[in-house]
Amino acid sequence: MTWQGGKRPREAPPRSPFARLAPLVGQEKTNIETSLRGLATALKGAKAKASLHLRLVSGTETETIDHWEVAGGKARRAQPKGADVVVVMRPETWLAIARGELPPYEALISGKLRVGGDLEAAKEMVRSLSNPADRYLPPC
Repeated sequence: MTWQGGKRPREAPPRSPFARLAPLVGQEKTNIETSLRGLATALKGAKAKASLHLRLVSGTETETIDHWEVAGGKARRAQPKGADVVVVMRPETWLAIARGELPPYEALISGKLRVGGDLEAAKEMVRSLSNPADRYLPPC
C-alpha cells in the first residue's frame, strides 16, 4: 500500500536471463501438432541433426503420455525406438515454449521440463532455435 492509501502498481516479474525460442507458432490458440510441425521445420535447417522424442504428460490422477517423434524435418505421433534427446513436460509448458513465452532453460531449472539423452545435442538445438533478439546464455 502507498502512503496515500492506494494500492501499489503491480510490478512485472524479472525477465529471465535465458533466451526464448523464436516463436514456432502464433499467439492465437494453437495445438500441439501445429507447434511440433513448426519445431520440425525449424530444426530442419539447424546444425544439430539429432532426433527428438517428446513425451507430453497430461492428467492428474491418471496420467496419459503422448509420444511424439521429431526427426528429419517431420513430426509424428509415435514412440520412437531410439532418440538422441528425450524431453518430458506437460502440454501447456510446451505451448508456452513454442509461443516464445517461456525460455526452455527456465522451464528446465524450474522443474517444468526434464531432458535426457545427448545433452550437448539438446543445447545445440536450443541455441539454433533461440530468438536472435535475446542474448543466448547456456545454463552451465
